[in-house]
Amino acid sequence: MFRRVKTSAFAAAILAVAVAAGESTASPSPAAKGFQRLASVNGTTAPAAAMARTADGRLHLVYQTFAGRSLSGVASLSIGPTGAAGPQVQALAGWQAGQAGLLALPNGTLEALFGAVSPGNVSSVWGITSGDGGATWSAPVDVRGGGPNEALAYGSDVTAAMTGQTPVLTLPQAGNLVVQTGLGAGSPSYQVTNGSDGSTADAELAVDAATGEVVASWPSIAHEPSLYLQGVAPKVGAAQLVPGQSRNALVIAGRDAGAGVFGAYTSDGTHVRLLRYGGGSVAVGSRRGTTAKVLGVATGIDGRIWVMWGDDSSGGVAVTRSNKAVTRFEPIQHLDPKAGSLYRIQGDGRLGPLDLLVDAIPSGTGPVQPPGLYHARVRPLLSADASLATVKKADKLTIRVTDAGDPVAGAAVAVKGKKAKTNAQGIAVLTFPASAAGTATLVVTCPTYRPLATPVHV
Repeated sequence: MFRRVKTSAFAAAILAVAVAAGESTASPSPAAKGFQRLASVNGTTAPAAAMARTADGRLHLVYQTFAGRSLSGVASLSIGPTGAAGPQVQALAGWQAGQAGLLALPNGTLEALFGAVSPGNVSSVWGITSGDGGATWSAPVDVRGGGPNEALAYGSDVTAAMTGQTPVLTLPQAGNLVVQTGLGAGSPSYQVTNGSDGSTADAELAVDAATGEVVASWPSIAHEPSLYLQGVAPKVGAAQLVPGQSRNALVIAGRDAGAGVFGAYTSDGTHVRLLRYGGGSVAVGSRRGTTAKVLGVATGIDGRIWVMWGDDSSGGVAVTRSNKAVTRFEPIQHLDPKAGSLYRIQGDGRLGPLDLLVDAIPSGTGPVQPPGLYHARVRPLLSADASLATVKKADKLTIRVTDAGDPVAGAAVAVKGKKAKTNAQGIAVLTFPASAAGTATLVVTCPTYRPLATPVHV
C-alpha cells in the first residue's frame, strides 16, 4: 500500500543573468518540460528510490513496485550520462519487499538489498545482483548476518553504502537502528540506538571519502523530535544533534573527494544552512517564495555539494551547488515540479550536472495520482564580472568567470563578435577599437554549465 506520511518539513536551458547567492530574483525555469515521471513509488520521507553511480557514468535506481495497492516486488532503471532515463526492469516479482538499498560493488556488479518475508515464509534480509548494468537480476539470496540484533530486519527499509570493499547496511526496526557490515552469515551487526531513542523507520548513509567512515542520519522522538548524525562504521562514533527545525528525515551526502559528510537544515523554514558531521556549518541562502519543508543534499564533482529544498505547490524547489571547498554557493536556481505534495528531494551530481530526483504527488485537477518519482537534469550556474580599460587607443575588456567563487578555465566568452577562452585563473581579455562606451551582451558558455548572458559596458 502506498504509505503517505506527513512531511514536517528540469529545466530547459535558458540564458540568465547571474546574481549573487542568497535571495534569488531569477524567474523559474520551465518545469513541466524538464521533469520526467519515472515510476510510481511509495510516498514517504524514506528513500523511495535507492541510487548508485557506476564507472560508466550511469545512475542506477531500484524501488518497490505495486500490483494495485499491494507490494509486488522491486524494479530497476538507469539514467545515462546525458540524463536520459532507460526502461523499467522488473528485477524481482512476487515478493512484498521493503524499500531497498543499492550498492555498486568494486567489480561493477549491482546489488539491491531489501527486507522481506519470502514466499516460502523465511524472514530475512535479501540481495539480488546484476552483472549487466541492471538488464537482468539474480534470484534472491539471504544476506543477513544472522546475529540477534537483526531479528526484525525483514521489516526494515534498508539503506546501503560501500566503504572500500565493505558493504554497510542500516536496518531500522522496532525503534532501533541496527548496522550490519558485510553480507551473509557471520557478518557482524550492532545496535546503534535503543528503544528509548525513539528512532523511526528512516535512516540514511553517506561515506567520508577521505577517511572511509560511514555516517548515518536518523530521526528520534526522544525528549524532543530531533535528527542525529552519527558515525556507524568501521566503529560507532559520537552522535551529533542536528540544529534547527525538526524533520522526518535528513538526507546526507559525502564529497566525491576530500573530507566531509553533510546535511542541510533550516532554523526558520526559509534560510538554509549546510551542516558538516563533526562540527561546523555554512550559510547556503534562501529563495523568496520557497519554504524549506523538505531538504536534500547530493554529492557533486571536485568536492562540491549540491543543496536542494522545497515545498508543496507553487513554492517549487530551490537548487544550488557549493564551491570546491564547500564554503560558498552558486546563484540559486528555482525549479517547479508541480507537486501537490512533496515528500523527498535527493540526487547525484558526480558527473557535473545534478540528476535531481523528487518524490511527489503531482498537483492538478482530476483523480489524485499515486506518488511518483520524477527526474530532471540540472546544470550548474556560472558567474562573470568584467572591467574595461583603455590602453593605446584600444578598449580591453577583462572578463573573469567563476563558479561559486572558483575560477573556471576553458569557458568560452563572446562580446560583439569577439571571442576568447578563459585561462586557468578564469580570465579572458577581449580587445575592441576605442569608441564611445555602450552596453553589450556578454555570453559565456562552458560544457556542463547553463549558458550565461549578462550586460557589460564596452
